[in-house]
Amino acid sequence: MVRPSAGNQAGSTSRTAPASTSGGGDRTVPGPDAIAGAALTTQALARTRVNPDAAAQVIKVLGDLLPGHPVRAGSAAVDRTVPADTLTQLIPSAAIVAAGLDPAKTALPVPAVVWTSGANTLLVKPAGVKAALGDGTVDITVPVTCDQTGDTTVTVTFMTGTPDRPAGGIVTTEDHPRGPAIVVENWAEPLVAFAWHTLVVATDALSGGAGGDVAGHDLVTAALGVTKSGLGVTPMGRHAFPAGGLTS
Repeated sequence: MVRPSAGNQAGSTSRTAPASTSGGGDRTVPGPDAIAGAALTTQALARTRVNPDAAAQVIKVLGDLLPGHPVRAGSAAVDRTVPADTLTQLIPSAAIVAAGLDPAKTALPVPAVVWTSGANTLLVKPAGVKAALGDGTVDITVPVTCDQTGDTTVTVTFMTGTPDRPAGGIVTTEDHPRGPAIVVENWAEPLVAFAWHTLVVATDALSGGAGGDVAGHDLVTAALGVTKSGLGVTPMGRHAFPAGGLTS
């Protein structure tokens, strides 16, 4: 944020840039959220009166999930994996967000969302979206309704890496979902985009739902690893850039 000083002329701005961006090694200034998180974690552990050795073991196991253990910019955190049955709650919640609804303001039962394109209309039910895991694959199944088909489903398959054969952040998919022809021919791109947005929201939640970087930002997903038994992400701290911008 640029704050005007008392001596600024109307219409002018002042900017303070760092005197130097070299010589500091890989250390960066911790953000207030990271500092506050460390303090709160320390205070909470102190109030539990847990044996110091037990507290140290808890901290070691939780690692960068704790707010008091931020991840440096551009550095990877420990992989986080959830079992397949966790997705029964996570994926529908992510689909609600991907559909443009605010979970905090959406009453149960979750309403369907109406898509329109010219004379075509499609009813999409985000609360019924499901995910099925395979080795290196995620199937996102979306329940939809239209006059020609009634209630039906469309499936989009995303292919990525496994823990044994990592693919980084690379994910591929088909050009058309699988489902009734009249639906997938008219709504292929929106359905693929919606399924992809759902998966991104879910994986971002796994990466950013706990812990953070030294600036207090949520961690981001650097890689996926999928097996039949679980979905894993590799979180990382966001890359940092000099406050004054890049110079040559």
